[in-house]
Amino acid sequence: MKIGIGIDTHKIIDGDFLLIAGVKISCGKSILAHSDGDIVYHAIADAIYGCLSMGDIGDHFPDSDPSNKGLDSSKIIKHAIDLVSSNGLKINNIDIVILLQSPKISSYKDEMRQNISALTKCSNKNVNIKASTNENMGFVGEGKGISCHALVSIK
Repeated sequence: MKIGIGIDTHKIIDGDFLLIAGVKISCGKSILAHSDGDIVYHAIADAIYGCLSMGDIGDHFPDSDPSNKGLDSSKIIKHAIDLVSSNGLKINNIDIVILLQSPKISSYKDEMRQNISALTKCSNKNVNIKASTNENMGFVGEGKGISCHALVSIK
C-alpha cells in the first residue's frame, strides 16, 4: 500500500461556471488557471504522482508548455492512472476535501464521485468528497479562492 497527498489552490474570478470534478456549476464565477482549472482532478493527480514518487503535475504538464493552455484536466488524471496501471498497481481509495465558501456543492457530490470513479477506475464506494466553507475566514472564506486536498491510496 502506498499513500499520496495532493493539494491544489486557485483564484476565483468573475465568470460563467466553476469546473469541479468534471461538473460545471453555474454560479457567475470561474477558476483562474492555465489549464481548465479543475482543482479536484489536479489534487488527485498530484496525490497519485506522490504515491508513485513521480513528482507533480508541473513535471508532467508544465505551464511553460503552450500546448497545456486550457488543457482538459481529465487528460492529467488519465496520464496518472496509466502510470498506476503500468506499475501493476490500482487505486484503492480516494478521499477529497474541497474548500469553497460558495456555492454549496452538496447537490453535486454524487456526480463528482461518479466522474472520479470512472476516470480513476476506483469503485464509487471508495471515493469520498467532503466540503468546508472556511467560515468566512481567509481567501477561501472571502470567496477569492478555492482549494482542494486529496488523499489517494494505491495497492
